Amino acid sequence: MLFLNSNVDWLRQVSSVQFIGPGGNRFNSRDVEVRGPAFGGMTMGSKLVAGILPVFALGTLVSTVAAKADDASANGVPEDSIAHDWDDPMRASLAKQGILYGVGYIGEYWNVAKGGNSQGSNYDGLVSAFTDFDLDKMFGWKGGAIHASAYYLNGVGPATQRIGNIFPPSNIEGDERLRLFELWFEQSLLDDKVKVRIGSLAADSEFFISDTAAVFLNSTFGWSAATANNMAAGGPGYPLASLGVRVQYQPTDNLNILAAVFNGSPADPFADDPQADNPHGVNFRLQDAPLLMVEAQYKYNIGMPGTFKFGGWKQFNHYAPEFLNPNELDTSSGVYGIIDQQIWKGAHDDAVSAFVRLGGSPDKQNLINTYVDTGIVFTGFVPGRKDDSFGAAFAYGHVSNKLQQAQIDDGQTVISDYESVVELNYTAKISPGFSVAPDFQYIWNPGGRVPSENNPAVPEKDAAVFGVRTTLNY
Repeated sequence: MLFLNSNVDWLRQVSSVQFIGPGGNRFNSRDVEVRGPAFGGMTMGSKLVAGILPVFALGTLVSTVAAKADDASANGVPEDSIAHDWDDPMRASLAKQGILYGVGYIGEYWNVAKGGNSQGSNYDGLVSAFTDFDLDKMFGWKGGAIHASAYYLNGVGPATQRIGNIFPPSNIEGDERLRLFELWFEQSLLDDKVKVRIGSLAADSEFFISDTAAVFLNSTFGWSAATANNMAAGGPGYPLASLGVRVQYQPTDNLNILAAVFNGSPADPFADDPQADNPHGVNFRLQDAPLLMVEAQYKYNIGMPGTFKFGGWKQFNHYAPEFLNPNELDTSSGVYGIIDQQIWKGAHDDAVSAFVRLGGSPDKQNLINTYVDTGIVFTGFVPGRKDDSFGAAFAYGHVSNKLQQAQIDDGQTVISDYESVVELNYTAKISPGFSVAPDFQYIWNPGGRVPSENNPAVPEKDAAVFGVRTTLNY
């Protein structure tokens, strides 16, 4: 049977087909390595990472959501922190020595009021932390920096337990684990015009991201379904990072170019649960064929500021989806474009911004062949609440035509089509570092239109989901 319950089931290995790139053994991303018998067991690169990991992991839980060091003030406290105005001599002293840290907590309550495979409530939470080291301040190493982040996730999200969709309502949903996320070294060169980053990297912090969409909770408005469902083991995005190398070139203030090569899969690409296969984020894989990502970003002002981004990715692993003839094996790829645009600015802090993202991938190797999302965000419209925002967003992902035809040929009664979601979100900034965000989402065709768990002869029901998120950053 050909269902869409997970891209791991969909991208199943056929016969003796292996994950290899052209020419046999593969060059691999983020820390760069090759695959082959000569590198059996742990490679030199993974030994190096494993050796330095305990040093940095001691000081960090690390984060997907905590504030970045770039946003820290002179006292060493991130701008978006409850401690921003506190007098903390120890933190200020560490900042002068080049050491910054932050801790955050997200707590969520969700209720599936209608549809899915069951109705009811869920709670999940995420403790996250980061540590940053400025090597110039610490040792006089010009342009050097080290970043580490980690998190502990608890509870069960609504997509896993009640909906089974490919656009999870929560962007923190995942297996309950203590996990290292990012651990990298960065070197700035040529007056900061070039920055080279190497280590365990998350592509979803830099690639295919809309700044305007960051307010929304559904995971597809971050690391989109077009990448999470088309790349091996979900790709190098939350909750799993991957070893790799990223180069950033910024020749002008307006133009920024990113290029990265990652190990092709953050976990065993054929594992039923990639998160269980790499449970703590320390399986530093270097044996998979590489994943290449590139993106150009251009900032402009046509009366109001905006950003245009265009990028693409190439997965050099060879996949054999269930519906694909092994003789048609090919690598996987995708292209995308993004526009972030402010469309109105008031006399004070009130503003309106909008975004749109488009993505496309070849039919025969990808679960999602066409993807689009768009949204609008109003900030500062409530009197006395200049930092509050209200937003509405919509996302649509169309399922591979080749998969649809395979299901028809197989005589299935429920044929895959698309999944879409609309989200309404209000984020109330109670104080620096503390916010509360009520949220509503309606999901059409959960799972891309799959057979219902309760009655396989009919598709899963559309789902209505209510939630509230509380965020606290220290």
